Amino acid sequence: MKSKAIALVAVSIASLVGITVFLVFQEGEAQVLSYDGTPKALIIDQLYYDFPNDDFHKKATKYFQAAGYSVDIITTEDVTVEYYKNLPSMHYKFIVIRTHGADNEDESEVVLFTGEKYTEQKYIQEQLFGQVKKATPLLEVAYNVESNQESNWVVVNDTYRYMSSPAVGSTYSENAFFAISPKMIESMQGKFNDTIFVLGGCNTLSNPSLAKALVEHGAAEVFGWDASVGNIHNDYAMLYFLEQFLINDLQSEQIIENLSDMFIHEQMPYPATFIAYT
Repeated sequence: MKSKAIALVAVSIASLVGITVFLVFQEGEAQVLSYDGTPKALIIDQLYYDFPNDDFHKKATKYFQAAGYSVDIITTEDVTVEYYKNLPSMHYKFIVIRTHGADNEDESEVVLFTGEKYTEQKYIQEQLFGQVKKATPLLEVAYNVESNQESNWVVVNDTYRYMSSPAVGSTYSENAFFAISPKMIESMQGKFNDTIFVLGGCNTLSNPSLAKALVEHGAAEVFGWDASVGNIHNDYAMLYFLEQFLINDLQSEQIIENLSDMFIHEQMPYPATFIAYT
């Protein structure tokens, strides 16, 4: 397995009444074989308290509903370790996650933030087994631009601008939170049923550890960023992806290429690329 952009067949929508779940037990683990009913989408917004974006919720919900999905949204305080433990058993076919990136010394694996502040006295067993980690969110990226540039910024509107000159990034972090590791995904209850994941946050695909664990646990494909990205660009990219994939039936490979072209054209100061893992 390796990280790459590929074509993806659009999810088919079954207009069936009722829900049927079939389980088999193999080597002590329950696996979901099929799920019939209205397909479900989930928006996990761990960023909501720090960077609320209700417009993102409204637009993403509109795209999902237009494609035939029912939609659930959970925000920061409900994004817990226990919630993630049971996520596969909730039968979501499409999961979008707005999350912090980690300001973490351990670059060997990608972690996924919860909204629970870290304490040594909680989830002791999970900490011992490496299923949850202490992680500090990357809240701000400051760019030191060259002072001899005539203009460092291009103003698009009252709330949005992008940098037009070379920059060097420096980071600032705050409180530590519990974050789930690939080992937690391996021990989650049940299996994902060809679920599509969009991981919107810094470094969510900087290495394949988390995406690999999701795919091995039943995910169909995982999309995310290979480096740091600002919350404005992150939200824009995810909404663009959802609209093109769900409404306009574009293949994921073409959507990723379009995003790359757009960000190059805007001279985006972040070094991130939106990529796929399958």
